[in-house]
Amino acid sequence: MTTVETATCSVNRYLAPLLPRAVLVVFAVVLLPRFLLFFYLDGELPQPVRDQALYIHTAGQIATGHGFSFSSDLGLMKNLRNADDSPQQHWTGSSDYMFGLAPVDTPTAVMEPGYPVLLAFFFSLFGAVSGSVFSLNLLFALGGAFAVRKLVMDVWGAESGLMAAILWSLYPPFVYYSAYAMTETAHFALLIISSMLILSAGRGESKGFLAGLVTGAFFLIRATALFLVPLQLLYLAWRRRWRSLLFLSAGFVVAVSPWVVRNWISLGEPVLMPTKGSLNMWMRNNPEVLALEGIFVPADIPVNNLSMLEYPSTDSISGELERSGALGESARNYMLSNPRLMLWLSWNRAIEFLAPGGSTLGSRGMLAGLLIYPLMLFGGIGLWRNRSHPEILFLIALFVLYLLMHAMAHGGVRYRLPVDSVFLVGVALVTCCEKRK
Repeated sequence: MTTVETATCSVNRYLAPLLPRAVLVVFAVVLLPRFLLFFYLDGELPQPVRDQALYIHTAGQIATGHGFSFSSDLGLMKNLRNADDSPQQHWTGSSDYMFGLAPVDTPTAVMEPGYPVLLAFFFSLFGAVSGSVFSLNLLFALGGAFAVRKLVMDVWGAESGLMAAILWSLYPPFVYYSAYAMTETAHFALLIISSMLILSAGRGESKGFLAGLVTGAFFLIRATALFLVPLQLLYLAWRRRWRSLLFLSAGFVVAVSPWVVRNWISLGEPVLMPTKGSLNMWMRNNPEVLALEGIFVPADIPVNNLSMLEYPSTDSISGELERSGALGESARNYMLSNPRLMLWLSWNRAIEFLAPGGSTLGSRGMLAGLLIYPLMLFGGIGLWRNRSHPEILFLIALFVLYLLMHAMAHGGVRYRLPVDSVFLVGVALVTCCEKRK
């Protein structure tokens, strides 16, 4: 037996006595660091604010009976905060519209409804306090920890499953974002929950419909989950689980149909994707906007058709869908006319995707973010050693999908963090003696 195998078997011996109390152990490793963070913040929401105010405001609108909409007060505040010479004034120039798209005080589909609706429910239970945010995120963290435990345990045994849950629960970025009134913790959790259900369905368990429901709920919190569906369908087709494939599709449709029907009634069209996607597409490829984030396009890369970067005149366009459509068309035409620029941006976003943190996590968070490099190294070893397992191939494909998806759209470590779970699973496999089922 090699030194490495001896060390991993020693880990198993330490974990084995904990197995009868594994559920309590998982609860402890999830709750303890997050309670400590909550007390460290003295019950306040963390800084920097980022998008927290937007989610809290929208949840407040829902909780007070105004539905999924934005108030005129928020529109006025956004309008007053930006200078006339800032690129942001294009989408904050009118206080009657949010993001230059959604009329205030009317139903909107500008962003995903899932997290604001859940937060509004917790506001109704506990009040509009930070404890409501903390409680909601805590439930997602618990769900993610137990899901990663089951995902690993079902194939590699109880010790590896418990190790995966411990690593996932204590991973510093996951703990850090659990205090934010944003969708990050839900994203981390729902990605691993939906993956666990898909892998179970791939082994012949009757989890296809439930996997579809969870993926649909995931989509209602983060629209990027839509791109997971083709991967899930391909995986089930590869495993020849045709019945699960059909049930997955049905479950997804059932989960998202209330949102689509609501938009059909409120906006006049069965909208699926949030309308703000057009603004994101326009912003993320606009050199003037990118410069605000410290991203400067090299002088030797031509930028063609600059006229398409002019924010479309919306004076004669009053509806949210019409405004979003005009902006999206302008953004798409601009992207198609600048293939070299798009290739450069995609490369840089891929590098940012693998970065330790920096501006995303703050200076102290960047130090914790450096864990990504040993995590990828040791996790990669564990994944390679188990590459013959269909489950591992799915997890690797999941990481590659996120890398490609965000290289073409959004750079930054925040978009990589959800698939750090893939390497956490790999670390669990390399630190425990494998007991394949």
